[in-house]
Amino acid sequence: MKKSKKFILPAALVLVAVGSAFASNQSKKGDAPLADGYVKRPNELVQCQNTGIKCSTSGGPICTADVGMGTETLWNLVGTSCPTELHFQ
Repeated sequence: MKKSKKFILPAALVLVAVGSAFASNQSKKGDAPLADGYVKRPNELVQCQNTGIKCSTSGGPICTADVGMGTETLWNLVGTSCPTELHFQ
C-alpha cells in the first residue's frame, strides 16, 4: 500500500504539469494578430471595402458580418485585393 501511495502522488503531479503545459500552449495560439475585415464588392470601383470590424488572421470559425447586404465573409486586405478569409477570435 505504501509503495502505491509513493507512486500515485508523483504520477498525479506529472499529469497536472503536463495538463498545465498544454493549457498554457493553447492560450498562446489564440494570440493571432487582428486585421481589419473587408467585404468583397466585385462590381464596384473599390472591390475590397473596409468594414471597421477586427478579426483574427488565423484559427477559429470564419469571420462574418452583416454590413448592409446580408451576412458576408470578411477578408484580409493584401495590396488592392482581399484574398484571405479572416476568422473569429
